[in-house]
Amino acid sequence: MQKEKYSLITEQDLNDIQKWHDKKQSDWYNNQYHLAGYSGSTNDPNGLTFLDGKYYIFMQSCPFSIQHFNKSWALYTTTDFINYTYEGLTLTPSNKYDKNGVFSGSARINKNNEIEIYYTGNVKFNDVDRTAYTLKAFIDLKNKIVTKEFLYETDLTKYSGHYRDPIVFEKNNELFMLNGAQTKDIKAVLNIYKFNGTSWENYKDIKFDENDEQNAYMLECPNYFKLDGREYVFACLEQEAPLKEGSHFVKYREVEIDNEMNFKYKTDLLKIDLGFDFYAPQVFSNTGNRVIMLGWLGNSKSNPFPPELTTWSNQLTVPRELFVKNDCLYQLPIKELDNLRTFEIKEVNKTFNYENGLSEIIINNIESDFEIIVSNELNKNIKILNKNNEFIIDRTNMTFNDEENLPSIINNGTLKVKSLRILIDRSTMEIFVNEGQHAISVRFYINKHNQIKTNLSNVKVNQLKGNDYIWNNIIFKNEIKEK
Repeated sequence: MQKEKYSLITEQDLNDIQKWHDKKQSDWYNNQYHLAGYSGSTNDPNGLTFLDGKYYIFMQSCPFSIQHFNKSWALYTTTDFINYTYEGLTLTPSNKYDKNGVFSGSARINKNNEIEIYYTGNVKFNDVDRTAYTLKAFIDLKNKIVTKEFLYETDLTKYSGHYRDPIVFEKNNELFMLNGAQTKDIKAVLNIYKFNGTSWENYKDIKFDENDEQNAYMLECPNYFKLDGREYVFACLEQEAPLKEGSHFVKYREVEIDNEMNFKYKTDLLKIDLGFDFYAPQVFSNTGNRVIMLGWLGNSKSNPFPPELTTWSNQLTVPRELFVKNDCLYQLPIKELDNLRTFEIKEVNKTFNYENGLSEIIINNIESDFEIIVSNELNKNIKILNKNNEFIIDRTNMTFNDEENLPSIINNGTLKVKSLRILIDRSTMEIFVNEGQHAISVRFYINKHNQIKTNLSNVKVNQLKGNDYIWNNIIFKNEIKEK
């Protein structure tokens, strides 16, 4: 069913999309409590907002391909992060400004109580050269209509066509926009636009890795938020290096930003997640003192395709709440996810047996080296171990291996592990160390895994259930508002 990379999406495609969805639902590796698109490939979370009691979770969705084709925005809504309604494909390529892809962006609730979306439209001149347009959009959920408005084209005298992912925020009653960008001499930069009351103006560029040089060729997916009176910015910094050498990590800094958008850095760049399978996080723009983050549980540098994955790929992380401790950002799964627990699993013959590929491991008071093995009946496994004070994830013996895209050994060095909480889904794992001091996102492919073994004591294992969904295979009508 795969269509041309830049073909437009219409209602005539709904039957094929449904077939891909049905195949996805029957695949063992399809995760049960991690959000993914209705079909095809999933990547960045977008436009995270809260309105009238509902959380809105948009995401990059490529409905016809397990790769990055036909980029659009899918939408889920939820009131509790357990029961979800898939609302359909909302923003799709539909006009001369976004004909080659609706790239990432953000959303805010404006003074009219509307979801106001900002995103990048991708337009390719050829296989190498491109430009980028920044657009605004409004969504009519009742009538299934998206109305788009052109804002500006990237300045190709200053930046390459790699310019994207606007994040709009308010500071001192003024609106600002962060954009990820690449300069003409192939350097990563954070670009800032400012709203003057009638239009957006290019305001200044910021060197995000100042005094902590990353040698990055591109910065993308920036985000800004406040927490406990502190300001934070994170971004994805792309480097020319293999994935296993850490070329595509997400890093954050605590900052002080004055009224002129001058950045004073309070910290060096710090990793928000230590895993190779984490990218493009975003926080909900208007949940007050509660900062909730979702990320892409994948990576733009990594595209593993087990033979079973023919109609879908990738997923988001679970929602995580961020909090400040010891002057660093900590993170844990939001409290609502406790409702995924169904019962505690008892150890039998030194093994915890779980069902449906879903479980949770909780271990406290760790004082020694250890080994945790998650496996199936054929002893295909993934190991989480602390050996000689090094925290290691070993994916050597899975059902499906891919050294380039899924490096077998992930050595996180010395983490001084005192506690662990591990969420296990069909083909993803999220590890939280020391009550949220470190997070590690992991993809793994072990067919019908159902066992946990460990040499640690005081281990608690919970059986988990999946999310509940209402599905709407719908494509919203996209219109352009001409000035």
